[in-house]
Amino acid sequence: MKTMAFKPLEILFILLCILAIFNQITNAQVLQRPAVRACAALDNGLQHNLIPHTPEGSAAALGKYPYMALIGHQKENETVVFPCSGALIDKRFVLTAAHCIKNGKPSVVRLGVTNLDDLAQSSGIVERKIKAIHVHPSYTLTSAYNDIGLVELESDVNYSSLVYPVCLFTAAAIPLNNTELYSTRWGVNGQRIVGAVHMRILPIPLCRDAYSKFANRLIADGIRTTQLCAHDIDQSRDECAIATGPMVLVEDEGLNKYRLVGIDSFGLHCGSHKPDV
Repeated sequence: MKTMAFKPLEILFILLCILAIFNQITNAQVLQRPAVRACAALDNGLQHNLIPHTPEGSAAALGKYPYMALIGHQKENETVVFPCSGALIDKRFVLTAAHCIKNGKPSVVRLGVTNLDDLAQSSGIVERKIKAIHVHPSYTLTSAYNDIGLVELESDVNYSSLVYPVCLFTAAAIPLNNTELYSTRWGVNGQRIVGAVHMRILPIPLCRDAYSKFANRLIADGIRTTQLCAHDIDQSRDECAIATGPMVLVEDEGLNKYRLVGIDSFGLHCGSHKPDV
């Protein structure tokens, strides 16, 4: 068999090509945003499940939305109430609406529960004290803009099938109009439960039209492009929620693989048919 002989310059050229390819791969890994790398790690920890959707207006099955976090506020008589919710995005951080933590005295977060009145769930509740709150620097209580914040926990939570973070939506472009998603909410129909509402993203111009005659100082500039609107797919349903919650896209329901696209800031619930923002 005849062997091929390479000249020194040819060998050098081949080595340079291999080095260039290696550098491209390495640079691509380095340039990945931290959120993308974190999401890849979380996806690797997902496991298949057969948890079904429960009817809208009822408590979600345990483990269906393991990122759901209930944010408790301490009252003057030392009791704790849970006026709102957020999404666990890390072992020590919960993403929520700024208005949820700017008012009152947020003191504790509960995870691993979908019904606070179901004694059977009490043994699996995970609770962490709040170490600090971080509100968007441009948020004020007199405006609905920049309504986003972070809750920092005193200690890490241990991941399980009932307590697991949701990935942030990291695509360069926002989801397309009419994309379907779920709004996971706390306090559905006045009950102390976590429920999910099937929704669809609404174009910003239509959302602006919906609120054009709604005089409210919270949205003095109307709906901005930094906000996302969604409306209930079942317009005939009259559901009420005492608090807002995370909005997620479903990438793989069999893995509980979701992407967090936003936090429900405000909306005229209880049959108003106005889109949520």
